[in-house]
Amino acid sequence: MKTKMMMAGFALVATTVSASPFEKPEDAIHYRQSAFSMIATNFGDMADMVKGRKDWDQALFSKRAQYISTLALMPAEAFSVDGSDKGDTKAKPEIWTDWDGFTVKLNKFQTDLVNLAEVASQGDERATKRAFGVAAKNCKSCHSDYKFK
Repeated sequence: MKTKMMMAGFALVATTVSASPFEKPEDAIHYRQSAFSMIATNFGDMADMVKGRKDWDQALFSKRAQYISTLALMPAEAFSVDGSDKGDTKAKPEIWTDWDGFTVKLNKFQTDLVNLAEVASQGDERATKRAFGVAAKNCKSCHSDYKFK
């Protein structure tokens, strides 16, 4: 039930824009880049544990997974700001020319991260690593389609 309610919220965030907190397109770009930077920092720490470059710490992994499941909600509204497709951004034009495809992948990413947080909180290292792999695969897929290197 919790996951279904969160899913409905994700779809709403990704497809509707109400009063925007962004005065300029540059503000939206900075906002989404900041959110993605925090996601990347936490995701990288988790990846180091999964790959054995860092000792496995289930409690820390679970905390990081919880953080990114929340952070992943933040960038969506900043992509909807007029003019935020221009300027200092690595976002490809395909985000706006394939908005439906982009929002499907963004919603999938958010869903994967909620699942990862739930699985990690249960304490099963093997299941956690599998859930991480699913999220990482989708993350990479979106980068390939919608982000310049």
